[in-house]
Amino acid sequence: MTNLEPGRRPGSTGGTRDTVAPPAMIVSDLDGTFLSPDGTVSTINADAVVAAQRAGIPVIFATGRPIRWLDVISDLPGIHPMVIASNGAVLYDVTERRIVRSHTIEGSLALQAIRVLRDALPGSRFAFEAGQNFGYEPGYLLTDDAVEDPAVTVGPADELAVGGDHVKVLLRHPSKSSDELAVAATELVGDLLTVTHSSTPGSRLIEISRLGVSKASMLAEVCTDLAIPLSDVAAFGDMPNDLDLLTTVGRPHAMRNAHPLLLDLDLTVVPSNEESGVGRTISGWLE
Repeated sequence: MTNLEPGRRPGSTGGTRDTVAPPAMIVSDLDGTFLSPDGTVSTINADAVVAAQRAGIPVIFATGRPIRWLDVISDLPGIHPMVIASNGAVLYDVTERRIVRSHTIEGSLALQAIRVLRDALPGSRFAFEAGQNFGYEPGYLLTDDAVEDPAVTVGPADELAVGGDHVKVLLRHPSKSSDELAVAATELVGDLLTVTHSSTPGSRLIEISRLGVSKASMLAEVCTDLAIPLSDVAAFGDMPNDLDLLTTVGRPHAMRNAHPLLLDLDLTVVPSNEESGVGRTISGWLE
C-alpha cells in the first residue's frame, strides 16, 4: 500500500491550505497535471514553483515528452534545471540544453520487438523517438503523413528501428485502446522492454522504453545525486506512465482528472489540472 501523508485519507482532496509539512523535493508530471488543459502554465502553478524554490524545495518535472517539447517550462522561474524526459529515458538540463544521461533501446532490440508486436497486433504502426529526432512509418499519424521538419523522418519501420538507438518506441493501433495495447504488449515483450502509456481516450497509443526504465528509475538516480530520500519526495501525476513514480515516492498525489488506474489506488487526490491542483497543494504546504 502506498504511504499517505499524515492526517490524510485515501482519495481525499487537497485544497489551498494543507497543514502537512513541506516535502524535501517536489516532482510533477506536465500534461494533465502541472499544465492546464490548453497546455499553458497557470499563474497559480507558476507562483507555487517560485515559492517552493524560495523555501529551498527543488521542483523537478518528470514527463513523457521528448526534450524538444520542453519549451513550455524552459523559461519558467524557480524550476530545478534537471528534467526527467521521455518517461525516464533522458535526464535533461533545460538551462544548459544538454542531455545529462540517457537509457536507450538498441536498434536491434527495437527491431526484434516491433516484429513480434506487428505479428501479434496486425495493423500496428510504429514510431521511434531519439530525443532530438523522430521517425515514423507511413500510417502512424492520425492526420496527413506529410510533416515538414528536418528532425522528422518518414520511412519503413524496420529501417527506422535499426537506424540508431531510441529513447522510446511508440505503437499506434487502429482499433485497440491504449489500455488494451499496454496489456497485450506487456505480455508479448514485457521481458525485453518496459511498456506504458499516457494517452487520452481514442489515441490508441503506447510507449515502450528500455527494460526497467521509468520516471521512477530516473528519479531514484536524481535523488541519489541530490542526497534526498525518496520517502521525502512528493509527486503528482495523472496517467499510467506516472504509476511507478507515484508508488515509489513517500508522498504520492493523483490529479482529480487522473486515469482510473491511479484513482483506484490509495493516493491523495488533489484538484484537477484545470483547477491548478499542483500549485494549490504546494501553496497549502508553504502557508
